Amino acid sequence: MNIDINILPAELRPKPLVDTRTFALIVVVLLLGLGCFYFAHAKMDSQADIANMQSQIKTMQQQTTALTSDPDAVKLTNLIKQLKATKQGYDAFAASRVAWGNALIGVYALVPMDVNIASITQKSNTLVIAGTAPSYTDVSDYGRALNNDARFALVGLPSFTNGKFSLTISVAPGGAR
Repeated sequence: MNIDINILPAELRPKPLVDTRTFALIVVVLLLGLGCFYFAHAKMDSQADIANMQSQIKTMQQQTTALTSDPDAVKLTNLIKQLKATKQGYDAFAASRVAWGNALIGVYALVPMDVNIASITQKSNTLVIAGTAPSYTDVSDYGRALNNDARFALVGLPSFTNGKFSLTISVAPGGAR
């Protein structure tokens, strides 16, 4: 066990080069200096970006003004508007059309085993299906199958007399596609 006894007076003893309080103060001052530099640099960058954006906005406004006053650009804009309106009209027309071939394929695909179709007559967006079946139950099953299909809607109850039936369905606009 060694015991160090320092018999030198305090003023003659070796002192550390930098005191811990002095070192902490130096670090705080350096951090504050770097923070101020970073803040000033970020502020100058943002001001430069704002000035750049303002000049770009002015340039775009001048270009917009030049384009709106150009008669060719005005004609083209009007043509684009007319084309959009025409396309909307055509899309509405195409949606209202019924693909009758596909509708008939759908009608024939849902026919039960015992039901025979004799004729199909078109009236506007409706189809009148006439045929023969052994019972009203078979005809009602066929009507229910057609009504459950999204392309068709049963207009009324099927009529059934002496093995002959008549069934009216409407085909959805744009349906059967």
